[in-house]
Amino acid sequence: DLPLILCTYDPAIMEAGIAHVKDRRPLLYAATRDNWKEMAELAILYNCPLVVSAPQDISLLRSLTKTLVDYGVSDLVLDPGTAMEPNLATTIHNFSQVRRAVFQEHDELLGFPLLGTPITAWFSQEISPNVLQWKEACMASMLISRYADLLILHSLEGWVLLPQLIWRFNIYTDPRKPVSVDSGVRIFGSPTRTSPVLITTNYALTYFTVESDIKSANIDCYLIVVDTGGISVESAVAGRYLTAESMAHALRDYQVADMVDHRYLIVPGLAARLSGDTEEASGWHVIVGPKDSSGIAGLLKARWPPMAQQW
Repeated sequence: DLPLILCTYDPAIMEAGIAHVKDRRPLLYAATRDNWKEMAELAILYNCPLVVSAPQDISLLRSLTKTLVDYGVSDLVLDPGTAMEPNLATTIHNFSQVRRAVFQEHDELLGFPLLGTPITAWFSQEISPNVLQWKEACMASMLISRYADLLILHSLEGWVLLPQLIWRFNIYTDPRKPVSVDSGVRIFGSPTRTSPVLITTNYALTYFTVESDIKSANIDCYLIVVDTGGISVESAVAGRYLTAESMAHALRDYQVADMVDHRYLIVPGLAARLSGDTEEASGWHVIVGPKDSSGIAGLLKARWPPMAQQW
């Protein structure tokens, strides 16, 4: 059920391949100056999208695109060519120029999705597979940054693919809206009524770091996530997005007192200056935690549970 691309410049071989997978509507790679008419016929006959390929020649790419559109093929993907050194700079420039032509010159013929082929890194004379994988990963990241919509890679190793996924997920986020998680109470392990209660902000990086440290230490606890607009602890304290009142409200709104028998709240070390006000606003005792969540396990080992007479 995964997307399929058939790659050949020979129309006869392409048609033989389509015959076996036509129900999957594969992407046909590729139409060139020499075979565009035959490939166009196949794209129309089998209702398949078609790649237009003109490596390192934007003028030819545009001309072929216009010819194919006039011929009746409207579902196109553009391949400006992906070359490694010494033509790497030209590759990046061409991808940028194609998109610039669309946005600045309103050239609709160059507005189709862009295809990059970092797999070309494997055509070099480098012997080491690790170096080839590294080059392919670098090229893929650069093409994502330069508007590629589709990439063809050879490597399947996680360390090659993971950076592309992370970069792809983050490059199109709204910089005016920090990445955040939902506020609320998270339960880790199998906490009891004597388990610790911690608090943090809903900034995604902060939350997932705290979550990872809690899980790696196998801590049974409750974690209150306060809505700070997706801002980290230090910035939220400075900007008054994380205050004694907001932490007290979170304790009440999420009815944390009904979950435990004690009244001890562990706050981040970077929010230490709010500890006194938080005790007054909430009625809970505050334990100042470490500045780095990696120290949570050590803190709990040394200071949890508190003295029974203070419960």
